[in-house]
Amino acid sequence: MDEEDKVEVVEEPEPPQAGLLSSIFGSFNKTFWVVNAFELFERGAYYGTMSVMAVHVVNNLAIDRATWGALYSFLIVLLYFIPLFSAALAEKIGFKLMLLVAYSLMVIGYISLYFVEPGDLTALVVSFLFVGIGAGLFKPIISASIAHVTPEEKRNLAYSIYYWMINLGAVLAPFVIFFVFPEVALYYYVFLFSTGLIVINILILLTIFRNPIEPQPDLAVTSAMMRIVPALRDRSFVILLVIYAGFWFMFAYNHTFLPNYLVDFGRMPIWFTAPLLAIINPGTIVILGPYLGKRVEKYKSLNVMMFGMVIFIIGFGMNGMSSGQFMFVAGIIIFSIGEFIVHPGFISYVSKIAPKDKVSIYLACIFVSTGLGQVLGGVVQGQWYQNLGYEQGRPQVYIALVMVVGMLTLVAFILYNKWQIRETLVKDPKADVDTGIWTKPITIVVVLLFIPITVMFSYSLPIMELVDPPDEPDDLPDWSEYVIETEVLPTETGYSNENAVLDVTLDVLNANVRSITVTLTWTDEPDAGIRYTNEPDEFSLDVSAPNATTVQTPMSPSGRVSVTITYEPPANDPYFNGTGDYDVTIVCGVCGNQVPFINFGGLREIEDPGNAWTLEASYDYYVKATD
Repeated sequence: MDEEDKVEVVEEPEPPQAGLLSSIFGSFNKTFWVVNAFELFERGAYYGTMSVMAVHVVNNLAIDRATWGALYSFLIVLLYFIPLFSAALAEKIGFKLMLLVAYSLMVIGYISLYFVEPGDLTALVVSFLFVGIGAGLFKPIISASIAHVTPEEKRNLAYSIYYWMINLGAVLAPFVIFFVFPEVALYYYVFLFSTGLIVINILILLTIFRNPIEPQPDLAVTSAMMRIVPALRDRSFVILLVIYAGFWFMFAYNHTFLPNYLVDFGRMPIWFTAPLLAIINPGTIVILGPYLGKRVEKYKSLNVMMFGMVIFIIGFGMNGMSSGQFMFVAGIIIFSIGEFIVHPGFISYVSKIAPKDKVSIYLACIFVSTGLGQVLGGVVQGQWYQNLGYEQGRPQVYIALVMVVGMLTLVAFILYNKWQIRETLVKDPKADVDTGIWTKPITIVVVLLFIPITVMFSYSLPIMELVDPPDEPDDLPDWSEYVIETEVLPTETGYSNENAVLDVTLDVLNANVRSITVTLTWTDEPDAGIRYTNEPDEFSLDVSAPNATTVQTPMSPSGRVSVTITYEPPANDPYFNGTGDYDVTIVCGVCGNQVPFINFGGLREIEDPGNAWTLEASYDYYVKATD
């Protein structure tokens, strides 16, 4: 084995053990906890964004649900296929430099999401591109760092802590968002919040972090890329990746159509928003994770994964098949427990079966499985949810089809387990192999029987009603029952030089905006004296609305220009066509000079460098009348 391929396990002296907390915190060194802090803040940024993205894309950006599924898949391609190459490149240039590049791209991406206008699919894709590439570069570095700084016998616990930290970030960020940005119209600001979390990671990186292994600058880029080939030639490993994609196909529901299911079919009270929904899954893992991690530590990883799959499928069905609010939440809690049992077990299993000199490469390749499953999940579930759920009112059938994929995945795991046992016995007939329930043919038969039972049961359930049905003119709100209120925005004042352009942003927070009027006024300077005439100054005004409407006025010397944008009430309440940031551009044109009335005595023109102005704005919006 070449020196550059060795995996160095960096251990620091352990303090005396004294209870659960001491046994956990004393088992790992400083680098382990630093990279877990990275995971905490980065996942907080990502899951904070994802907690509102499904609702934001559909409601604020006016993009349909099937397209959202495809967009999610595009993001997943970046998140989970880039790690194939970034893990090897990180070993060449160093983990620290790779992290700095990743964080920089994420900052650009999250800020860009803030500026995406309604209907601007191109800008949304570009923003996803930066976020996805940055997160893709980041992902394998943390799991590889953990492998480098923890001994094999502690891997189950190490990856349980790692996964617990992921979910702690996924709890805290939506929790803050739920209280700070409760309205759908405010979801734009979530992206600035996510940007701030990544900036924290940059500060930690530059002040505390050190590379767990030394960079290998002599490693050629092509060689770094090719180091993934042996892992992808491992037939047993590749089969495992393909099977595991089925779990992630199911999991795609959690970030794509679970929030839409909540909103579209009113599964919970109106105060129960998407960010609050996003807290349940990681919150369950944060609370129960340490206990579950210790409970499953002693069992074989593959058996742990199959047991977790059963729990996940049961919880999935409880959430999607029921009509009650309690079962909706209980189902999320149950499938979250299953998720925590499955995924750390999978990471631990891969870290154990990988050759010791290729642990980081194998761990990078597991993202292929996650990516494949979620890409297919986003695209396929997008069509299923749009057609079966949103259009036909049968989301239970959509849920049943996803459960079928999960059950087929479980069967594939059972067969894979039997194959691995057989391979072990071929090499060593006296080997101690598992003979439990996961090796019995009856287990496969029972799982397969539940497939038609689940589908038939879903069709027996009643059709569900949409909260806001599409294409139903009779259900339009009666806007005559609403009153119009006026909000006056703070007055802006300033000074513009001749031929200068100045941008001002007006923030409209209320929903149901009926119209907005923006007025620019200015007063020309008086004549410099009886011998001078002051020529007028010219201004124009451009206003860009959140719904991409833009109104421009011609240059005017009148001392006043005004723009009014009016919105027609759509088929829903609330609506957000006129809610958000208005970009106002004040253009100062020719500023007329002081010209001599009669040019004698050598009088010269007095130049006018610019003019002061005042910008006023107010908007009308509908409010439901109260008795």
